[in-house]
Amino acid sequence: MIMPHRLLRPSWLVRHAFALLIFGTLIRLGFWQLDRLEERRAENAARIAVLDQQPVDLGSDADTRLVGQRAVVWGTYLNEQSVLLRGQKSSSGVEGVHLLTPLQIRGTNVAIMVDRGWLLAEQARPALRSAFAIEREVRVEGVVMAGQARPDALLAGMDLPLPGETRIDAWLRVDLAKMQNQMPLPLLPIYLVQLPTPDAPRLPLPEDPRLLNEGSHLSYALQWFAFALILLIVYAGLMRQELRR
Repeated sequence: MIMPHRLLRPSWLVRHAFALLIFGTLIRLGFWQLDRLEERRAENAARIAVLDQQPVDLGSDADTRLVGQRAVVWGTYLNEQSVLLRGQKSSSGVEGVHLLTPLQIRGTNVAIMVDRGWLLAEQARPALRSAFAIEREVRVEGVVMAGQARPDALLAGMDLPLPGETRIDAWLRVDLAKMQNQMPLPLLPIYLVQLPTPDAPRLPLPEDPRLLNEGSHLSYALQWFAFALILLIVYAGLMRQELRR
């Protein structure tokens, strides 16, 4: 009776199948990360295309149909109604907050919340916040964003006033519907993330939406492919060792 090649025996066939399964999974994960990279690049290109367009004028009837577009609005800040957005990092990775101030739109009794940019948390304390107040009418240009409601999840953080406070000063998210409860004017269902301008004061520091990155998808893809190559080398070594016996 002819015995099958030792590498074709049932025990080795099981090993071959398992190794092939792992190898295929690693290769698939690598190509999945490459697909994610292409998606990120397409999103970045679309974002730049929007920023290159002429801004639309925001009025008191603006709504969520403008989300993602570049827009401009004239108005007066309601400085005393400013709040903070917690857990925000600067472009260099420094922890801080964003200063959010409602802007009363020129000629109306309607306001839009404006994310004016990043501050160190220590600089944004109520006693120091008046340093960033602007009393004159301003022209604000930015990107329109939709409000962020609390996720319907048991462990999702809640926006609550601190002990002794009558209003919420520091928020986890831009929950416009909830912010409306402590605002003197009706808020639009959208808010504006201010764009940086050459003549803007140093702080608050608006984010530059043109500073886009592609994430870590390419490095992850290379890692998965490297793992697949290592698996091939190690498995080939094991088979060679078996043949030498």
